[in-house]
Amino acid sequence: MICLSVVSHGQAPIAAGFLSSLASVKPPLVTRVVYTRNIPEPALAIPDLDPIRFEIIDNAAPHGFGENHNAAFRRCAEPYFCVVNPDILLVEDPFPALVDAFREPALGLAAPLVLSPERQVENTARSLYTPAELLRQKWRPRNRAGSADWLAGMFMLFRSDVYRLIGGFDERFFLYIEDVDICTRLRVAGFGLRQQAGAQVIHAAQKRSHRSLRHAAWHTRSMLRYWATPSFWRYRSMLKQARRMPAFPG
Repeated sequence: MICLSVVSHGQAPIAAGFLSSLASVKPPLVTRVVYTRNIPEPALAIPDLDPIRFEIIDNAAPHGFGENHNAAFRRCAEPYFCVVNPDILLVEDPFPALVDAFREPALGLAAPLVLSPERQVENTARSLYTPAELLRQKWRPRNRAGSADWLAGMFMLFRSDVYRLIGGFDERFFLYIEDVDICTRLRVAGFGLRQQAGAQVIHAAQKRSHRSLRHAAWHTRSMLRYWATPSFWRYRSMLKQARRMPAFPG
């Protein structure tokens, strides 16, 4: 029922932790895992995942976040497609609650409540991505589970037909903001998204953009690209009409 896509950037030890947690939970709704090695890495210790099918993609050259998951989606024959970061840990099975959300026909994307290793709720459900919203999140972080405009990309469960309809991730984003962009395009296309409090996962965030000038530059370029997309401006206009949103930048 669910094809799960994990992309590793030389993160085999971290990914092994996720796969071990997946093996311990053995979610019956997951039928396939596509594991992409974006760069060479040590051999992965694969736990017993049976009956889950495990497939590996080895890239000849590194690809971006969206391109890797789009490639994994081409192997997906299941009705649901799940994007999961390798630094996620499962402490319980989140998938029944997530799939249950799709009883709402207009829903295109569901995500769990994301907790830090200290079990604090992370701000992974947010308002429209604007400069002013970035400042608000910096000074007054808030997780908008009930009224999110986008959900963070470390764990996203899509209806496969919706993912296919909107063309998956925009591969022009090499790294960062792909999750913001795909959520905006989903909303413009008339699909909803939801963070399900009944489903929870643990996330050990890497936050490389906070430590690396290279990652910070990628992040900045992706933000500027997003703010130039027609879907951003269209969705912003839709929100203004719906709730008198203040003028750009936020």
